[in-house]
Amino acid sequence: MPGVEVYSRINFGKETTKGTAVARTRRFYGVAAGNFDIGDQFAFHEQENRGSRVRISAHAPTLLREMPTFKLADIAGIGYDDLVIPFSMGLQGGRTGVGGAADKTWTFTQPSTGNALPESFSTDVGDDTQNWILDYTMLTRWQLSTNFGELTHLEADAFAQQATKGAASTPAEVNPILIPSDLWTLKFAATFAGLGAASISTNFLRTWSFEYLTGFKNRFYMDGTTAMGQHVETDIVGTLSMEVESTALAVSELVDKWRAGTVDYIRLKAQGPVLGGTFYSLQLDMPIYWDEPKPLSAVDDGVNLYTVKGRQAFDGTNGLVVTLVGSLAAIP
Repeated sequence: MPGVEVYSRINFGKETTKGTAVARTRRFYGVAAGNFDIGDQFAFHEQENRGSRVRISAHAPTLLREMPTFKLADIAGIGYDDLVIPFSMGLQGGRTGVGGAADKTWTFTQPSTGNALPESFSTDVGDDTQNWILDYTMLTRWQLSTNFGELTHLEADAFAQQATKGAASTPAEVNPILIPSDLWTLKFAATFAGLGAASISTNFLRTWSFEYLTGFKNRFYMDGTTAMGQHVETDIVGTLSMEVESTALAVSELVDKWRAGTVDYIRLKAQGPVLGGTFYSLQLDMPIYWDEPKPLSAVDDGVNLYTVKGRQAFDGTNGLVVTLVGSLAAIP
């Protein structure tokens, strides 16, 4: 019988040595169909003249390169604990959850002037017919986004070193606490340090997305293998897009600061249910230069809206800082 969607799976396990596959110990409820490419590249020798009008003939194709890619996307919303793995391989490695109670705080700080040292993961992707094991999985891009009145979503692009047929691991099922979009709040401040005391801007934010290009690149060498040799860390780009109500704040905070070239500081935070002594939460702090604000860009039920893009900046001290409070003390 063919493999079926209900038996599709995505599992992750943190590698001790990059490229050495380990058991996959954490379930991720994501979209498998259409999101995986084995990535083997072949030469088919079409230029050979073999006395036949069919150029691809008796010469078997030659494998040039192994270059698996994988698109990670949640299937029905992302949970707080789900984000530990994507942030560990797409923002900063070497993190653990801190705290003596059930609530564990994870802090991922953008490595603006140094290396992120991201974790690599082994990944299962497959169904009941065939499972594929990807080693050295790392992210080149990730994006958090909201659909108004729904759930928060994650999508990401990954590369791997090799894709090998093999049996899937069978980690326990998980029940992540998901993040309704309406829980998100927005703060503005004149300094990074001022974000904590700043007031929430109410009756303003409608929807947003943040795209992060990690700068992690897979590199290939003439060193006796068709698989990638290592990853390197290059330029980072963060882009924030928002849709807001047409208020005086939209003019003073977005349009006026854009026209003046003034750096702004923002905090996006979603606080969930009680966990230990605090709450589940996800918080993104960053300096921003606004770009392309569009006044009166759309109308929703008779209400005018603004849209704006922001370029995530580095002010010499501060870049992107993600603070995640969840139930995990270590990378699963």
